[in-house]
Amino acid sequence: MPELYRFSQQSIEERGASRLPFLLLLALTAAIVYLMAVFIPIYLGNRQMQEATTDIVRRGALQNLTEVDVRAQLQEKAREYGLPENRQIELSRDGRKLTARITYTRSVNFPFYTYKWPVEIRVQDLGF
Repeated sequence: MPELYRFSQQSIEERGASRLPFLLLLALTAAIVYLMAVFIPIYLGNRQMQEATTDIVRRGALQNLTEVDVRAQLQEKAREYGLPENRQIELSRDGRKLTARITYTRSVNFPFYTYKWPVEIRVQDLGF
């Protein structure tokens, strides 16, 4: 029998040797996909709130809106984007300059742990 078709005992034993690294790579890939599925929607919601806050504060400074009006618009956007109820909205005005600071804590739920993600959005517009 030619040497090409002969199997040695060593080659038969090594056939499943690459299974463990493959399973580890598969588990790592699944973990990364899971983390992305959990964090990306939260991150995008935070970015949308940041952009909405910038627009509202800019409009409030340019149109010289009262703090009550700006706060009501920010509260509405916070409800629209699903921000948690523990949010705090602080507004301050110095002449035409308007500053908004929104702080809240997002809960990121994992199978055995809940991570508290503190978020702070700070926007300032000079009113020019």
